[in-house]
Amino acid sequence: MTFRRVSISTRIFSRRSSVLTWINRRPVLVAKVGDGVYAMDAVCAHMGCALLTEVSGPQVTCPAHEAVWDIRTGALVSEPKVKPEMPCEEEALHAPLRTYPAREHDGFVEVDI
Repeated sequence: MTFRRVSISTRIFSRRSSVLTWINRRPVLVAKVGDGVYAMDAVCAHMGCALLTEVSGPQVTCPAHEAVWDIRTGALVSEPKVKPEMPCEEEALHAPLRTYPAREHDGFVEVDI
C-alpha cells in the first residue's frame, strides 16, 4: 500500500466527524468512526448527482435521494427514495461504493488511493 498524505489535519476530527477532500481529481469523503479513519468515493452510486457529506456514525446519506451507505465497506444500507414517474430516477445502483484504506499519521490523514 502507498498511503498519500492529504491536506487534512487530524485536529479536524475534534470539531466534526467527516470532511470532503479531492484526491487525484476525485471527491473522497474521509470520516472518523470510533478509533478508525475511513475513506470512500463521495459521489452517490445511484445517479452520480450528489456529493456525499452527511455522516452519522458509519452511515453516509445522499442528500439527493436519501440512499444510505456504510463508509467502512461502501455497502448500500438503505435504497434511494425515488419517484417511479420520473424516468431519470430509475437508473441502476452501482454498489458498492469504492473505499480506500485511510489512517492518521503524524497529525495528518493519509489515504491509499
